[in-house]
Amino acid sequence: MKNKLKSIFLLALSAGVLATSCSEDDHTGASMINYTSPTVSLTSSENNVVIDESTIDPDDGYVISVTASIAEPVFADIHIPLVQTGGTADSGDFEAGTIIIVSGTTSASANVTILLDCESGVEGDETLAIGAANNIANANMNPFTLNVSIENDWVNDVLVMEIDWHGELTYNSGLPSENTIEFCDIDLDYLIADGTGILGYVAGTGDCPEVPELNGFADGTYYILAEVYDNPFSSAAYDGPDTVITQSISWSQCGFPDTTGAFDNSLMMTSTPDGTQFPVATIEISGGYNYTVTPF
Repeated sequence: MKNKLKSIFLLALSAGVLATSCSEDDHTGASMINYTSPTVSLTSSENNVVIDESTIDPDDGYVISVTASIAEPVFADIHIPLVQTGGTADSGDFEAGTIIIVSGTTSASANVTILLDCESGVEGDETLAIGAANNIANANMNPFTLNVSIENDWVNDVLVMEIDWHGELTYNSGLPSENTIEFCDIDLDYLIADGTGILGYVAGTGDCPEVPELNGFADGTYYILAEVYDNPFSSAAYDGPDTVITQSISWSQCGFPDTTGAFDNSLMMTSTPDGTQFPVATIEISGGYNYTVTPF
């Protein structure tokens, strides 16, 4: 009987020590049981900002940084999604990031990016208000609003084309193994001309595809020409068949969703010598920024 009572006493003592230890752990600051929601302040270097759409980069947008800070570090990450809280802008006009204050740190930043909405056409002036989402579970948010005005008194006059001629040809010239050539090894450049002659190059980077961008031309009729700058398959060293190479031409104009299209053009042969020029497309410009592209 004494042994049983002794065993019960030891078990009770062990449980008490364990409970005391857990209770102490709860007060080390590492326990989520006693987590205290910190107060978060949001700030931005820009507020009540007015943005002319002509200053918005078509690829990268106009970037505004928002920073969140707390007085002391806490032992849990704080996720703060930035969201639209007002204004007339729609979802295609901006991107809002999420600020994450990592455990043990006191600040972090994320970006609000104002975009050129190429799918909406020409829009009027717009406004945008950005704040924090209202469901931040482990933080108390101080009031904050980022106000942006987007002025749209600008019309995009840039026509972006993409001309691609990638592909390959595999042939056997009588040897045991096959040979493969890449059409992109041919360097093509692109020129623009009018009724008086060639005006200059619109693409000549050596890339495949090439991406001509047209703007600043007066109203009228223009022609896009391809020029064979360097064709390694036009020399006597090339012993493969003479094959038609197809170019794929597409175009678009940001802000004008109807100014878009594509076609294929099969005017070039693998044996076409350096210096050869041949027509690709006709472009009509009216009003300074209205483009009509027609296959040649």
